[in-house]
Amino acid sequence: MRSIILILSFICLISCCYSMEICGPRSCRNGFVCISDYTAARCVPVAQVKNIIEFNITAQGTWADSAQFQGSIKNLTNQKFRKVVFHADHFELLKQSSIWNARRDYEQNEIYIPDYQDGIAPGAIYQFGFILSRTEKPPLVIKSIRYA
Repeated sequence: MRSIILILSFICLISCCYSMEICGPRSCRNGFVCISDYTAARCVPVAQVKNIIEFNITAQGTWADSAQFQGSIKNLTNQKFRKVVFHADHFELLKQSSIWNARRDYEQNEIYIPDYQDGIAPGAIYQFGFILSRTEKPPLVIKSIRYA
């Protein structure tokens, strides 16, 4: 009985003193991004991510009912990114093949770096593109970054 009380006290002490929220796939609430490596994962505020990653989307061409966009991801750290995932609301591809250098997960409503890509090296820029069946820039939001 005493060992159970000690274990519960230890868990309570750790949870009280450790203020980072642990995360996994799709578990951080709005305004937070899951940052992980092979040993740990935590939710961090979006504002802190600006020191880790630079992300831009630019229009490359527009037509009456569609537009082509280019996305760029720059790794601002000294560690390789293994995977970057974006939440992709209002992201209607013109055709399923209208996306390159990225993958679309319709079930989870996500865009991510494909598995065949060997990550993003420190300081490197990764580019991808897509054509949407709308002309407005899509509101992609970073959901998670996994280090190698």
